[in-house]
Amino acid sequence: MPKKIGDLTLYAVEELSELLSIQETTIRKYLRDGKLRGRKLARRWYVSEESLAEYFRADEPEEEPEEA
Repeated sequence: MPKKIGDLTLYAVEELSELLSIQETTIRKYLRDGKLRGRKLARRWYVSEESLAEYFRADEPEEEPEEA
């Protein structure tokens, strides 16, 4: 269950994993790589609802075609 602090909603990595049906290791990698913004507090990562929305609004980088 996400944590509510006033208007702020925070999701732990475990919650995002369950919510999005992706592995926790993938979410942690996105956090380390800066693809997803979050904060580490007491050895746990938290992602705000706003940061999650930003991730989904961001344009996907175009893949370069492979050369033969």
